[in-house]
Amino acid sequence: MGYLVLGMLGYLLLIIADLNKVKLIHPVLNATFGAGVIIIGFATVGIVLDYPASFTLPAPLPTIFIALAIPCILIQLYILFFAVPFKQTYVELGNYQIIDTGFFGLARHPGVMWFFLFYTFLWLGTGKMMILWANAVWTICDIIHVYLQDRFFFPRMFKDYDVYIRKVPFMIPTRKSLNNFFKK
Repeated sequence: MGYLVLGMLGYLLLIIADLNKVKLIHPVLNATFGAGVIIIGFATVGIVLDYPASFTLPAPLPTIFIALAIPCILIQLYILFFAVPFKQTYVELGNYQIIDTGFFGLARHPGVMWFFLFYTFLWLGTGKMMILWANAVWTICDIIHVYLQDRFFFPRMFKDYDVYIRKVPFMIPTRKSLNNFFKK
C-alpha cells in the first residue's frame, strides 16, 4: 500500500512541475518532474520485488506479457523525454512549442495509453495483484494530471493550444489523427 501512495506522491510532483511552468515560481522546481518520474519508477520496482504473485499464467504467457510491457515503457519514456525538446521542456521556463506530429499528433496526451498498457502487461506477466491496483490508481492519477495540463496549464503555456485541441484528440487516437503520426 505504501508504494501506491508513493506513486501518487510522484504525480503530485508532476503537477507541481507544471504549476511552476505556468507561475514561473523558480527554475529549481522543474526538477520535481524528474523526481516524480523517478518516484513512480521506484514504486513500480518496489511492488515487483516486494509483493508475491497472486496467480501464475501458463508458460509462455508471462514471458509474452513481459515482452509486451517492455516496448510500452520504452515508448512512454520516448514520449516523455525524446519526442519533445528536452531542455526547452524540462529545464527552461517559458518558450514552449506545440508538437503536433508523431505521438503528439496521435493524441495530446499519448503517454496515458502506453502507461496503462505497460502496467496491464506487467500485471499479467508478474501475476502481482498490487500491480493491477497500481495500474488503476496511477492511471486515474495520470488522467487527472493530463486533464489539469489540458484544461489549466497548457493553454497558458502554449500559444494556439486551442487550435491544437481542435486538431488532435485528448488521449485516444482516432483514424484521422493517425495521419498526424507520420507527418514530419
